[in-house]
Amino acid sequence: MKLRLRRYETRETLEFELADTSNLHDLCHRISSSTPSSVHFSLNRSDKPSPKDTLRSRGMTPGDLIYYYSLHPSSPINIEIVAPAGSKSLSVPFHLKKVLLEKSGDESGLTILATSVHAVMLESGFMLSNNRGCFDKFSFSKDLLTVSLRYTLPELITKTRVEYVTVTFQNLSNTVVVYGSLGGRGCMVKRVSLNKNRFVSVIDLVVDTLRFEKQASCSSYRDVFTFWKMVKDGLSIPLLTCLCEKYGLELPPCLMLLPTELKMKILELVPGDSVAKMACVCAEMQCLASDDGLWKQKCLEEAKHLVVNRSSVSWKAEFAAFWKQRQKVRSDMEISRRSVTSPGIIAQSRADRISSLRAYRRQRRQR
Repeated sequence: MKLRLRRYETRETLEFELADTSNLHDLCHRISSSTPSSVHFSLNRSDKPSPKDTLRSRGMTPGDLIYYYSLHPSSPINIEIVAPAGSKSLSVPFHLKKVLLEKSGDESGLTILATSVHAVMLESGFMLSNNRGCFDKFSFSKDLLTVSLRYTLPELITKTRVEYVTVTFQNLSNTVVVYGSLGGRGCMVKRVSLNKNRFVSVIDLVVDTLRFEKQASCSSYRDVFTFWKMVKDGLSIPLLTCLCEKYGLELPPCLMLLPTELKMKILELVPGDSVAKMACVCAEMQCLASDDGLWKQKCLEEAKHLVVNRSSVSWKAEFAAFWKQRQKVRSDMEISRRSVTSPGIIAQSRADRISSLRAYRRQRRQR
């Protein structure tokens, strides 16, 4: 079994080859053969497994990544077992189950969703922090709605003033609204609305792995991953990106980190309306999407008649006009379809609609 160890502070990665029957004590010897007792393992920064536990029993598989850090140079090395996002052993349902099993006896929908949001935050790289600056496991209280959960990054815990992000919950009738902000000052507020009726039952089912594997349908798996994606894309990743940008840390994997040539290649492969939507993301994407050659390509792909015998034109404007006209024709067709049974309204025939579209195309060619 090959494992990788990476230090938070330096990003230095070490590789170890161990037998499949190896336990945590064997791994301690490989990390520090002179003083193996200085190495301490933890799961979720809370549970301390037995040194006799095998690596397999703790969910580790070949290729897993183990992060480690030291709170003080002279203190023992702290090791936390973390697997890559694509690892089968720590898939989304498995990671949810591991965190859900630590929660209290409160089985309310709010508790289940709050714990699941906490699981996403941990998987994204955050650490839970309390008001005294310590890092504890997730705990519940009756005042959950009025108490904010604070998260920080391992790279920031050595700073004099630990920067954090704040996550709060608003419990409505059938919805839990989760708010995230930087430092609790209302900066860059992100919001995710989670439907209790949709997510609570399938997330609760995840705790019983055997029952989940037997009873879960395709829609159940889909709902679990939809929940994960909603929280990660709408809350944890934006907060993580903002915190990393503020302190010059390595940004999480994202589209804007790709080379310009690769981003242009992506724009070339998506439809024209998607290019227009991506142009609204940021100034850099707007600049890339303003390339006239790109819009000429979109005209060739979706409106080839516009390119015939045309020379110096604004292909972006041409595509926009074509798109608006096509949307108008589709809207008229939908209105006609709905108005067929309505008294006093004459539905436009299919032949008339086709004739209108052809007339528009002829008009564009003559320009």
